[in-house]
This record gives sequence, structure tokens and C-alpha cells, in this order.
Amino acid sequence: MTEKNVEWDRLSLIPSQVEMPDTSTRTTTDDAHSDLPTVLRSLNDEKCRTILLALDGPTSATELCESCEMASSTVYRKLERLGEAKLVREYTEIRRNGPNATLYERAFTRIAIDIDDGTFSLSVDRPETDATDRMATFWSEMKEES
Repeated sequence: MTEKNVEWDRLSLIPSQVEMPDTSTRTTTDDAHSDLPTVLRSLNDEKCRTILLALDGPTSATELCESCEMASSTVYRKLERLGEAKLVREYTEIRRNGPNATLYERAFTRIAIDIDDGTFSLSVDRPETDATDRMATFWSEMKEES
């Protein structure tokens, strides 16, 4: 964990690439990461697309409600749909002097759908993950289990 992720009152579990963008990506094509019908349903939803456009960096649900002009119940429902499609990642910012904050960000840089031998295939370019990203994912998964 680098010093830029630790302040006197909070520990940020947001990936370091957010502060210093990393242009390297990896391509994922297996269904274990993103399922074609789930991705297509998410991208077909206008509100999901609006949220994806608003996620230009780590953003709270409250900020998304304001910037997308949507009710909080709608934002949370759409974030859940986008999470199921593996298009959005959820992170927790641990704060010493108050409640932890849940932040969201886009989990892809490019999506492509191809037709090969009569079948559709999905490829998703995702940012490289480093140790900080893996730690943030770990904490988010621990939060879901508790």
C-alpha cells in the first residue's frame, strides 16, 4: 500500500491507477468474467448507460444520484445490474473518523462483440490489476459476505 492511499483520517482502497492512469489493459474473453446476455441487458438499459458514462473515476452512489438525476433506489438497482455484468467494481474507503464509504468505478475500458462460426463472443478489455486493486476487491468481497 502506497502513501498516496493513506491519509491521517482514511485508508483508501481505491486502485492506484485512478490517481495515475495506467493505459495497459488485458483482454478477457471467457464467460467467467462477463456473460454476454447479462452485458447486453445492462447496455440496453438507458439508465445503466448513463451511470457508466458518469463513472469517470471512483464515485459514490450519492454522487451518481446527483449527476445522473436519478432516485437512490434506481441508482442502487442499476449498480447491482452493472455489477452482475462485471461492468462496475465496488470499493470501500475505510475512514477512521466516520462511516466507511462505498465507491464505484467502471471495470472495463472497451467491450467488443464478435460473430465467429455462427456464435457470438464477448471480449472485455479491463485495466491491469495490482496489489492495491486485489486488496480493494478482497475488502469488497468480505463486506458482501458479512
